Amino acid sequence: MSSAALSYRGPADLTLTYGAAPGLGRHAERPGVEVVVSRPSAGAPVSVLVDRQLGVALLLAPGVSRATLVLLDGTVLAGAVQGIAESGDYFEIA
Repeated sequence: MSSAALSYRGPADLTLTYGAAPGLGRHAERPGVEVVVSRPSAGAPVSVLVDRQLGVALLLAPGVSRATLVLLDGTVLAGAVQGIAESGDYFEIA
């Protein structure tokens, strides 16, 4: 993941990994979802806002451990999922 500040709004391919054991997790792939992504400064977590309906369906399922976002320009943001909002419409990638 790049260390620069980031602000993005638009489509992205989202992959969530459920389960922490390498090779044993299951994946949910959602191509072309609308997201708002921000990182205020280098080293800060990446904040990801998704549609509430999608977020509830994907993020509130037990065991979300990692997320990978591929932005329209090819930028890949990946890391451990932390700070999931109870509403499911927001999470952070460490």
